Amino acid sequence: MEAVQLVDNESGDNIDISGCRITLTVRNENRNPVLTASTDDGTITLPQTGTFQWDFSETQMSGLCPGAYSVGVRISQNDRVVQLLIGNVNIMEGIDAQ
Repeated sequence: MEAVQLVDNESGDNIDISGCRITLTVRNENRNPVLTASTDDGTITLPQTGTFQWDFSETQMSGLCPGAYSVGVRISQNDRVVQLLIGNVNIMEGIDAQ
């Protein structure tokens, strides 16, 4: 499970995102989506003010081959959409097989 906290730089207060839609997409090297999450379907949740988190199941993660993937997170409210995160994640084959 991963969590992100959004804080106002000036006041230090958590930003209220309770009315926002948040989406996350993980894409493979061919730019095809391989994992998605959203507040629409409950795969992204808002556990406290200013914080959102997502959790992919073992089944969802097991569908990923080892390699580099692009990740993007967007937040929107009404007609305004902002790209919050853009990055890369490397998936490696697990060592622990208990």
